[in-house]
Amino acid sequence: MRLTLIFLSSLSFLLAGQQPPVSSPADMRVAAARQQVEASPKAFQTYNDLAVSLCRKARDTSDVALYDQAQTAVNRSLSLSPGNYDAMKLHVAVLLGKHQFEEALHEAQTLNKKVPDDIGGWASLVDANVGLGNYTEAEKDCQWILDLRRGSALGFEKAAGLREIFGDDEGAIEFYGEALSRTAQSDADQRAWLLTQEARLQLASGNAKSASNTLNEAFRLFPNSQFAALVSADVQSANGNYPEAAALFEKCYRSVPSAANLYKWATALDRAGQKDQATQQFAAFEKQARAQISQPYNANLELIAFYTDRKNDPSEALRIATIESAKRQDCRTLAALAWAQYQNGKFTEAKTNMDKALSPGIRDAVYLCHSALISAKVNQASDPKACPADRPMQASLGDSK
Repeated sequence: MRLTLIFLSSLSFLLAGQQPPVSSPADMRVAAARQQVEASPKAFQTYNDLAVSLCRKARDTSDVALYDQAQTAVNRSLSLSPGNYDAMKLHVAVLLGKHQFEEALHEAQTLNKKVPDDIGGWASLVDANVGLGNYTEAEKDCQWILDLRRGSALGFEKAAGLREIFGDDEGAIEFYGEALSRTAQSDADQRAWLLTQEARLQLASGNAKSASNTLNEAFRLFPNSQFAALVSADVQSANGNYPEAAALFEKCYRSVPSAANLYKWATALDRAGQKDQATQQFAAFEKQARAQISQPYNANLELIAFYTDRKNDPSEALRIATIESAKRQDCRTLAALAWAQYQNGKFTEAKTNMDKALSPGIRDAVYLCHSALISAKVNQASDPKACPADRPMQASLGDSK
């Protein structure tokens, strides 16, 4: 009962557009790091600590501007202590957060050769390879973490993300729980992040009630977590509470006005029956997302879904999917490419890419339905029933920030 009250209280603050009367652990971490920089402006480690805190906050909010601030701190650290390992590793974290996966992989490999027993370096390799779709390599990198530090929280965290990609949501939830049990009680934002990952997977497995209960605890630790608010909105959608979901997505967009958040808000408005406002926000999303097509950090997957399932411009969807898939071959990107090819009548190519997207074992319901539709065309069989509503799956590792 207490946890339910916590969740409802946090939800009411979010819907009302107010901040809960508890300081964000991420903001507190950033503020403390800035104070250390002011107290010791010539100490390179203080800038490393500031970069870590900014990356932590960026992970929760998906605010790419925070990674730019982290890069500034990294640059200052390197100017004070050229070549210091922690700063170079943080530069990889910034590249990962900004979805510059090729560059991140190259730099992580270089650092790994210098310090092969650092599990943080191996974790960077995991994230970079996942972002690019190199899942076999990511699994090997993750195994190195577990071999070097058996039972480490970081090892279980990375293994959990891979379990999800390999189709084992139950195992992923268990591994996030193991990571949580090994994380210090004082590390509130990390614990909240792990709990929210659990909740996201519980919801994906069809257990909205368990997801709500898990989010209760995440909100207790981090009442104004952006990540937890987004998953909470998904829970509301799963329960058919579309106006509440739309209000939560709007709150998230007002906090971080990204194209991805705008797409989620517009989609929720549409499901809530607020068609005119949904049309307005979809138009705003299209304009914002198109300006980012060529950038590493973009909303191309949402834009592809918009052109295939809403605006009916399959040729533009395929053009964007081709651009994106030239840079990365992860499951999400390949599934989007396959769906765009299907919409353009390229059924054989669509099946090849969808089979590749599903080959690691991922069990996303939308992808599986799209796969059935594609196979039906290739085999000249009757189309299956309509797929579930589109919902871009949140990545677990490549986008872990």
